[in-house]
Amino acid sequence: MKQSSDRKPSAPPRNVDEHDVIFARMKMKPGTSDWEEYYSTHPEQSASDARARALPGLLSERATNFHPLNFPAADANFDLIEYLQKAVNHPVSDKTSDLTDEVLTHYIKGWTRYLGTHSTGITELFDYHLYTRRGRGVDKGKPIVKRHKYAIAFTVEMDYENVQSAPGSAAIFESSQQYLRSANIALQLTIFLKKLGYDSRAHIDGDYEVICPLVARDAGLGEIGRMGLLMTPLVGPRVRIAVVTTSAPLVPDPYRPDPNMIEFCRVCKKCAVCCPGNSIPAGDMQEIDGMLRWKIDSDSCYRYWCTIGTDCGRCMAVCPFSHSNNLFHNTIRFLIRQSRLFARMVYHADELFYGRKPVPKETPYWMRE
Repeated sequence: MKQSSDRKPSAPPRNVDEHDVIFARMKMKPGTSDWEEYYSTHPEQSASDARARALPGLLSERATNFHPLNFPAADANFDLIEYLQKAVNHPVSDKTSDLTDEVLTHYIKGWTRYLGTHSTGITELFDYHLYTRRGRGVDKGKPIVKRHKYAIAFTVEMDYENVQSAPGSAAIFESSQQYLRSANIALQLTIFLKKLGYDSRAHIDGDYEVICPLVARDAGLGEIGRMGLLMTPLVGPRVRIAVVTTSAPLVPDPYRPDPNMIEFCRVCKKCAVCCPGNSIPAGDMQEIDGMLRWKIDSDSCYRYWCTIGTDCGRCMAVCPFSHSNNLFHNTIRFLIRQSRLFARMVYHADELFYGRKPVPKETPYWMRE
């Protein structure tokens, strides 16, 4: 389904159960009702998931890219995020603010910039933004009910040098660090809005009710590219996303389709060529659930993660849109978005300077053993 002329985002049906996300499936325990229910209705996933469970796993000492410092550091970050998830249920004040939507929106965008976000946008919360059912946490198995009108999506930038070393240990260190950073910001916003009397919820790593890339796309923060990640205008996929849904009155941002960025992804294919797990499609977009898009093989992607012990990130590292945030690369990214012809041609220059399959950089000096 192509983007319509009225500039509305393509709207897939609401049909994604969080149990279908491999992170949720990996938390299932044999012999439980959850396990029996899922694999009896999805027998095609049983063998693939068994293969993943037999591998060393994320942050395992038996993984090929094990690092005695970066792995425990990343694990500590994920543990802290899990601890912070308790703050999602902070109570709502019984006194409601009378601030206008313009004032509140302006404050939130200014505050998030102050806190160091790369970009912030607001969208109306649509049904297809939500999973149908929880697959993780204390509410596992419960249907997800839409109870908020708006969603605030924001991105935090990942460090260029750490990402360039992907799929080495610095990649998961950086990933965990930015998940933690985004969780802090999301929880600050959520508790702030609750103190103003507006029911709100932070959606952070391991505790989502929404599909973050779709929310961020509709909030005007970028497009979803070949690798299935949000492609931001200035640093491409080199970001992490968090979302806050809320009943607060806000001013939504317009959806900003970027056909030239999609055209660049269509001809570049560098992420597909460099993917160690062969998980990214090299062909054209396909209509899936009423939405024209690329669909990665998340199972083979995750199995590669479980082999090396990190969340890889090689696709993010080689993407030409992920280059340093400087005048030269910003100019190239700007021209790609202005000219379809330029978007079709410029990836050849990227290959000339950086190579079709660039070699991962060394782990930053201070992380080396």
